[in-house]
Amino acid sequence: MGVKTQHVRIVRDEDIDWSVYHVITGEKGCTEENLMEWTGYDPECIRRSLERLERYHLINIRDNRWCACGIEEMLIKNRLQGCLSDGLELSGGIVRYRPSGEGKQ
Repeated sequence: MGVKTQHVRIVRDEDIDWSVYHVITGEKGCTEENLMEWTGYDPECIRRSLERLERYHLINIRDNRWCACGIEEMLIKNRLQGCLSDGLELSGGIVRYRPSGEGKQ
């Protein structure tokens, strides 16, 4: 009686983020559904990756599409990290006031 083994590939968060980020930049923005379809990752995996990429100031959401931040925006967000709170956000180079939860879906 033999035991059948199956190779299991462990994918690191960094690898997932890399592929998600490159799809976003290659498509000049996309929805979460597009990302699931094009990368093959499950919804939870995509959501966690988007949260990390947004936290690292690499992406943001505009009109329900995830878009890459420009270099200037990345630098400004990083510098102003502590200031952008209480509903203030930097998106597309513009500082906006949005009470928590508004504007993200």
